[in-house]
Amino acid sequence: MKIGNFAKRFDVSIDTVRYYIELGLLIPEKEKTQYDLNQTCLEDMAFIHELKQFRFSLKEIHKILSLKRLTNSSDNEDTSYFTNLLLEKKADLRAEKEEISKAIHLIDDKLHSNTNKLPEQTKIGVPLFFVPLFYCPHCRQLLNLKQASMYGHYIYEGVLSCSCSYQAIIKEGILRTNQIKSSPNKYSIYEIDVKKWNPGFVSLLEKGKLWMIKELMSHPLAHKVIVETNIEVSMLLPKHLSSLSDKAYYIFTCHSLEMIEKLKRKIEKHNPNLTVLYIVNSDLRLPLKHESVDFFIDSTSFTQFSLIYSESPFTILRPYLKENAHIIGSFAFYDDSSKSLKNIRAIYPSSNSHALHLDYLEKGVKQNNQTITKREDIGYTEEPGSYFVYHEPGEKMKLVNYVASCP
Repeated sequence: MKIGNFAKRFDVSIDTVRYYIELGLLIPEKEKTQYDLNQTCLEDMAFIHELKQFRFSLKEIHKILSLKRLTNSSDNEDTSYFTNLLLEKKADLRAEKEEISKAIHLIDDKLHSNTNKLPEQTKIGVPLFFVPLFYCPHCRQLLNLKQASMYGHYIYEGVLSCSCSYQAIIKEGILRTNQIKSSPNKYSIYEIDVKKWNPGFVSLLEKGKLWMIKELMSHPLAHKVIVETNIEVSMLLPKHLSSLSDKAYYIFTCHSLEMIEKLKRKIEKHNPNLTVLYIVNSDLRLPLKHESVDFFIDSTSFTQFSLIYSESPFTILRPYLKENAHIIGSFAFYDDSSKSLKNIRAIYPSSNSHALHLDYLEKGVKQNNQTITKREDIGYTEEPGSYFVYHEPGEKMKLVNYVASCP
């Protein structure tokens, strides 16, 4: 019987049959390049199917088939041996069932504890500290705050406006701008399909993040303004807030209101005493005073920004930086001759022409009178995962970490 007909008879794929042949579970005859699965193969496959229903592993099935072949027994003539195997498997399955039942109860307990209502807390909004920093991103005038609703030291609702007609609103403690543009591929750190991300690439990113947090913590952070932009891409600071200064002032931006709401709830639950501002924005033209920021954190967010906007984030953000401020970042790129770069231009027609080029980082820093004071090659991956639709299999996506400092 040909392999295709054999596979159909047992309702399995041809690849499965080939895999069983490779393991030695099936031993067909071979005519030139074609397998011929004989009566013995039919009997063995039926036996394999039965044993799989009993939850025997392929390794266990191979041992049983081997004994059958060595003793030349058929129809399980050695009934005592086979009966003992079944009894042992039954005992194993019962033990496994108990362990699964325990795990289900533990999961139920965890779900129950997660869904228990927390005690009602004071509404946390925009800390009053940030009000003097709210400036129009266009004409650079102090924004007027109207219709403000306050709870303690927080603004929970309000309207920020400028005479030039610029307006942003504060609603439920989140500053919301109209400058919102997202990637063609929907993305949220809370909605990642893990199967589309290669674990090796995630480990590479984590290595870069640990380098960044170590660099940030080497600086005094008390009373410093620290901004992490486009956190829907790859957030860094929220994971390490417990280790960072509780006297610093944190700003997180994101184009997704839903995601920034989730982040706000998480931080308020675990770090309720921090001074944090949440902004819905994607183009980096933030309603903040120029020369007010001490640190910008680029956790591969500038890489993602280059896919959506043609402007350089270094140019947009440079005016916000104080003297002696720093950008601490992690940047992904390809070699100039990579096919992946051509794929990017096809998929993201409005992207920067140097998106995911190393010179996007180097020129962006240099053109804005900054200097890369630290740099470290973190490594590369040839398989970032299927989420990265522009990636050409086998090409190297590289990761470099850097510190760009102002004079």
